[in-house]
Amino acid sequence: MRNNSTWASWAPSPIFWPPKAWNIPLTLLGLIGAPCAAVIPSLVYLIVEAYRGTIDARQPVHFTPDQVIAAQLIVYLPLGLYLLAVVPRLAQTSLHDLGLRRPTARDIGIGVLGTVVMYIGVSIAGGIIETATHRHDTELAVSILQQMKSPLEKLLFIIVACVLAPIIEELGFRVFLFNALTRYTSILGAAIISGILFGALHTDSAWGLLTISVPLAVGGFVLAYVYATTRCYWSNVTTHALFNAISVVAIFFFHAK
Repeated sequence: MRNNSTWASWAPSPIFWPPKAWNIPLTLLGLIGAPCAAVIPSLVYLIVEAYRGTIDARQPVHFTPDQVIAAQLIVYLPLGLYLLAVVPRLAQTSLHDLGLRRPTARDIGIGVLGTVVMYIGVSIAGGIIETATHRHDTELAVSILQQMKSPLEKLLFIIVACVLAPIIEELGFRVFLFNALTRYTSILGAAIISGILFGALHTDSAWGLLTISVPLAVGGFVLAYVYATTRCYWSNVTTHALFNAISVVAIFFFHAK
């Protein structure tokens, strides 16, 4: 599998997959398995914490910052291993051809440029929605970050947000979901659908589906086009990590909401 034009130009072209790539029933099973790989370890963690008495299963659960960080690690690590094992088999191609290769200077440059475009796009979309709704909802991860006090907690959260989250989320949303969608629709359609799902999975409230998910869906659309242009996973990790880093800096040093 190779997208020939993306190695020499900026414009993404159709991606040609092997005939048996992204078999629909198997791909759906793979999609179902992804949240299971994340949720099951989380449930085990909750059971262990309840047994230790650090949380009360009979009361509303309030996690401490260190418990939140531990839970994120427990979710991301098994999910990443699952995706690395399953996606090449569904795509009928190697991880190298899926973009897990050594990036070129061009790949990194496009990743950096993607950060700029993503930040502008998310900011404009968020500003429009905030003006229209007169609401400023905060993503759960940002709320948790604002509650952290100790330097160690902040450092661990930064590592999760700026390193681990981009690495795992780009495997899931671009290397898996976006690629699977390009097997049956256009790159534009795949970018829109994967972007919408990327935004939707970053909120936990009804209002957040508008105020948080829509701006992040714009960001997901940009990330899809970064990947379609370079066919390099590390370009996306660069864009995603720098975008998250900008948000962290804004919160810590400029007290952004």
